[in-house]
Amino acid sequence: MMNLKDTYASVDPILTTLAQGYMLPETNIANFIAPVVDTPTRAGRTLRFGKEAFAVIDYRRAYGSNIPAVQSRFDSDPYALEQEVIAWELPEEVIENAGEGPAQVDLRAIETRNAMSRLMNAYEVTVANAISTLADYEQYVAGSGNIGLSYATWTLYDADATAEGIPTGGANWGAATANPITDVLNWKRAVANQIGIRPNSAVVGSAVFDRLLTSEALLDRIQYTTADSIDTDVIARYFGLERGIRVAEGRQLAQDGSLQPVFPENAIVLFYSPLGASDSVMPAGGASAATPAFAYTYQLTGTPAVRPEYYIRERRVVRAEITVERAVNITGLGANGLYGSGFFCADVFA
Repeated sequence: MMNLKDTYASVDPILTTLAQGYMLPETNIANFIAPVVDTPTRAGRTLRFGKEAFAVIDYRRAYGSNIPAVQSRFDSDPYALEQEVIAWELPEEVIENAGEGPAQVDLRAIETRNAMSRLMNAYEVTVANAISTLADYEQYVAGSGNIGLSYATWTLYDADATAEGIPTGGANWGAATANPITDVLNWKRAVANQIGIRPNSAVVGSAVFDRLLTSEALLDRIQYTTADSIDTDVIARYFGLERGIRVAEGRQLAQDGSLQPVFPENAIVLFYSPLGASDSVMPAGGASAATPAFAYTYQLTGTPAVRPEYYIRERRVVRAEITVERAVNITGLGANGLYGSGFFCADVFA
C-alpha cells in the first residue's frame, strides 16, 4: 500500500530549482529588511535579542576572576509559518502553439518565474506592514534624554527632540532649509542607545528618495567630495549606512484599481542587520537566526517548492503549484521589549 505522504510530497526538481533561484528585483525590500533563514519546522519558539546581544563587551579578565558568559534569550512568543500557494495553468492550445516553429518558448519556466514574482510582491506587502506599526517600536519617555524609535510625522519627532534639547534638521524634509543628515544621525543614535550599535541600513519611500536627489544640504555637502551624480550609493555614504539603502518602488493593486506604494512614499526606516541581502528567495550567505539583527524571514527548508504538473481533463489545461512557507519576525528588541534595533518615521514631509 502506498504511503499517504508519497501521494503529495513529491516536487518537480527542475522547476523547484528554478523557483528557488528566482532573482529578486533591485527594488526588493523584503529580503533586504528581513534576510531569509531556513527553519526545519513550521512552528517553534522565536529567538529574540535584547540590547546585550548587540553590545560590545570587554572580555579581558584578571587571573582568578569570573569568566563572562553569553546567554541567548528565548522570548515566550511562538512563531508559526504561513503557507502561501500559487498555481499556474497553461491551456493545451497555448502549449501546442509555443512548441511550433523555430522560436519555441519554455512556457513552464516563464510561468514559474511569473508566479514567483507574484509571491514576492505579496511578501513585500507583508514585510512593509510588519515594520510600519508605530506602537511596536520603543516609545519616547519624557525626561529620558532620548527620542522614541517611531513617529507618524517629522513634526512629532521634532517636538520630542526639542523637549530633550536635541538639535534637529530645523524643518521637515520638504523644506529648502531641511538638513536630513542631522535627523538621520539623531535616529541612528537613538537606536544605538537601545541596542548599543547604530543602524547600517535604510529603506526609503520613493518620494523621500526623489527629494534627497535634490536636497540642498546634500548637494552642498557632496559638491566638494565627489563628481558623481546622487544615487543610492552616494546617499548611503552620506548617511554612513555601510550596508546600503533601498528605494521602495514596489506597487500593489488597490481595490479601486489604482496602484499604491507597498511602502509609504514619505517614510523611512533605519535598522541594523549584519548580513548582505540575498539576490534570490533563498537564504543569504551566512544568514543565521542566532545572529542579532532587526528582522529575519523564517522560511521552511526546501521551499519554495513546485509540485509536479498535472493535466486537468475537464478544462484541458496543465497546472502546477508553487508553495512557500515563511513568516517575518522582528528579532531586535529594546529596553522594554518593543522593537529596538530600528527607527521608523511614516512621513518626513509633515
